[in-house]
Amino acid sequence: MIFISLSAVISSAATPVTAKLIQIGNEHLINGHNPISFCNLLFVGNLIALITLYLLYFKENRTFKMKSISRRNWIWITLSAFSSGVLTPTLYFLGIMNTDVVNVVIISTFQIPLTLFFGWLFLNEKPLPKVLIGSVFTLLGLITIAVLQKWGFTSEATPRVLASANQSEGALNSFMKSHAYSGEICVFLAVFSSTFSGLIGLHTSKIIPLGMLNLFRMGLGVVFFFYIALAMFGWGHFDDIFSEFLWGWMLIYGGIIVAFNTYFKFLGLKYAKIDEISISSTLIPIFSLYFSYQIMNNLPNKSQLIGTILIIIGLFIGLIGKLESTNKSKMPDKPPCYPGL
Repeated sequence: MIFISLSAVISSAATPVTAKLIQIGNEHLINGHNPISFCNLLFVGNLIALITLYLLYFKENRTFKMKSISRRNWIWITLSAFSSGVLTPTLYFLGIMNTDVVNVVIISTFQIPLTLFFGWLFLNEKPLPKVLIGSVFTLLGLITIAVLQKWGFTSEATPRVLASANQSEGALNSFMKSHAYSGEICVFLAVFSSTFSGLIGLHTSKIIPLGMLNLFRMGLGVVFFFYIALAMFGWGHFDDIFSEFLWGWMLIYGGIIVAFNTYFKFLGLKYAKIDEISISSTLIPIFSLYFSYQIMNNLPNKSQLIGTILIIIGLFIGLIGKLESTNKSKMPDKPPCYPGL
């Protein structure tokens, strides 16, 4: 649970850091383009993360035999790579570009009850009652924010778009701008994709060595994304890919945010249960609000504060349930007795 929690804290910084990098890129244009574009950030960031993970797992990888992976596990790894390497980050990025950063953080908390539900449905892991109650409070917090922002505090003005230097180009951006709540919908779909990828990782991490699993997922994700981006946008979209400015920031983003988040996440998944994953995930919205303020100077509005309070209550209920369960498992079934009595 410690490793999962460390991953959650690092993951909390991902959204505000990504938003800040886009903002920094807008202030340092190269030939009128933002060098830290979506394609450049994802491709170069994941490439650096891949190199970092290779170094972290170097000893483990030397003793691994490729033939030991079955065809079925290759299918799971490929699906997980596409989901985590292409689909999820693409949807999150579109969400960040078209809605308030704090909204991205809050909507992401839907992953907590979703993980419990899918864990019960596909892995037959029944959640602890108090962990389930805690996830309900988390879901109520999300619903409260959505309802109050729509019909409650109507006077609140929240920034809906993080402008990009070349965001206005293309049919996709025009479509996103012309449809209300398109950013929120993208984040919501990203949560489903991320949960799906996480459950596959939970399954495969107990079968395949973590080093090879992470390298395959990250490597296949980089290859998938490169060819999809090339087919959709052409070579011109990667004109600034060799920019020193881009690589300088991606060394930090890819090496820390992406690589160590993945490293701690799968180290924890190998031993964690669904309950522990759910409780640790509750840390993400709390720390994300903190990082959003520190990095982007974004303060949560009234509706977001009310929803966050419900999320924190859910966290404490889940923690209490997990601690009670741990204490019960450590207690002997009957008092010890002296030999001969």
